[in-house]
Amino acid sequence: MTMNEEETKAFSYAERLLGVAIDVVGAAQVDLTENWNREPKIIALTLLCRSISNFRAAMILVREDNVLEARILNRCIYENELWIAALRERGVDFIEDMRGDEAHARRSLAQLTLEISGRHGADTANEGAMQLRGILNNLSEHFPKPKKLHADKTAKATVIELAYVDYARLSLDAVHCSMTALNRHVTVERISPEGTEVTVNVEARIMPTERLSTILHLCRALTGAAITANELLGFTSMSGKLAAMVEEFDGNGWVKTD
Repeated sequence: MTMNEEETKAFSYAERLLGVAIDVVGAAQVDLTENWNREPKIIALTLLCRSISNFRAAMILVREDNVLEARILNRCIYENELWIAALRERGVDFIEDMRGDEAHARRSLAQLTLEISGRHGADTANEGAMQLRGILNNLSEHFPKPKKLHADKTAKATVIELAYVDYARLSLDAVHCSMTALNRHVTVERISPEGTEVTVNVEARIMPTERLSTILHLCRALTGAAITANELLGFTSMSGKLAAMVEEFDGNGWVKTD
């Protein structure tokens, strides 16, 4: 992949930002209790680690010119950021909402499996079906009324609600099977006044500026996740480095990139 000067600068910045985000994880100090898996700081760290992993994979995809695929992971990082912000605002209450959301998803999946299996003539009294019913009974006992978490409602309860705009934009543009996303695989060429040629391409079409904008969106999302987690952790020794990365980003004139 041949990069222009601005893209090279952005890649260099992204690599250093990744290192700082990793250092935030390494600098974290958390006093553990027997309920460590319901400790907001631990959950925030796992969400930051997930963001770092997403970021690494997305940057590999950008290097291979798979920009649209990188934007799918970018959306995941924005979701992680929203969840960390909700943890910072609501603490253990949001963890309970997360547990309820997972219970809701598991119950829906078990019910759907039984329903579809029954419609297709499967034995709904066999061992596998009984295991699914056992799962449903267990979930009903521990989560009588589980609720699904929604990103838009979660965002409204945080100070970084604007991050949801980018989350929603990437959902439409890259994640969902929207006409906007699907049209990236289509090239239309008028070959004569009477005829038009339509070509369906395996690789999604991207605009000339989208490689740079995707790198910057990734950096913006990871920065948000790292800063929010750092604040929840009580401000680690990496606070100064994070602030310096933000100042450098703004100083490069990248604030208003699409």
